[in-house]
Amino acid sequence: MNYQSSYFSATIRPKSPIMQISCFPNTYGRFGANAAIDLLPSTEIQWLELPIKNYGVPSFFKEEPVLTESSSPAAIFALKERIQQSGLKISSCNITSGNPLQPDVVERTLKKLTIANQFGAKYVVAGGGEISSEDDWSQLIQNMNTILNRAEELGITYCCETHPGTCQNATGMLELLERVDHPNLRINFDTGNIFFYNENVDLFEQMDLVSEFISHVHLKDTNGRFKDWHFPALGAAGYVDFAQVREFLEGINFAGPSSLELEGIQGEPELSLEETHQRVIDSVDHLKATGWTIE
Repeated sequence: MNYQSSYFSATIRPKSPIMQISCFPNTYGRFGANAAIDLLPSTEIQWLELPIKNYGVPSFFKEEPVLTESSSPAAIFALKERIQQSGLKISSCNITSGNPLQPDVVERTLKKLTIANQFGAKYVVAGGGEISSEDDWSQLIQNMNTILNRAEELGITYCCETHPGTCQNATGMLELLERVDHPNLRINFDTGNIFFYNENVDLFEQMDLVSEFISHVHLKDTNGRFKDWHFPALGAAGYVDFAQVREFLEGINFAGPSSLELEGIQGEPELSLEETHQRVIDSVDHLKATGWTIE
């Protein structure tokens, strides 16, 4: 079933600059960033959303991390060289570290910001925090400002994931943005997570509510079912209209990174590396068929 949004804008706006079509290595599952760096150059994708993982914390996808907040200067230099030689460029860094309400997460995030800056990233993607009561707000605001002030010093925009907590949906995102009120705080809007974490939502109404704050996008297809882990190749599930996503982003003059994030389907047989990469190829083909320019 094709997803039909009730969102419509009759305003004619000039076409935005070409967006950076990137890939977040969650797309490669257990093969991780190593596979992304090796294989993305064989597609038309030139940009990478580089993950900086948590040292000593097993990844959900069980991949081998290429970078953590504890990586040595030598390891960082070697990875920079490897990425450069591959022909890829860094669109952003994903520095998800946990709940920034916690002091240790703040410390880890600050280290990751420094590393992201070494890779030339102008955007990072991470959590907006989770609170259990109104009393937690003051601490979260203080911690977020510590992070955001450092991001501002480095010329980095901090983009909050569409994740449970303050940024589960547009209403929560707007509350966080209003309470923190920092110029370097923006949104990473995930076209699949908005359905996974919320019931009875309209994708384009949600995007419209936070449109002026969207600085990063995760391109993810879904079957649209609440809490159903179903994120195949773009166009394979058919619930997200990527032609309309493109039109919406062009309409708001969006020019930031748009990263493929294809996290698979719960319960499906384990994919080979070839099968995993084929989903990237199929997704690029679908984007091109729906009017996206891959540059």
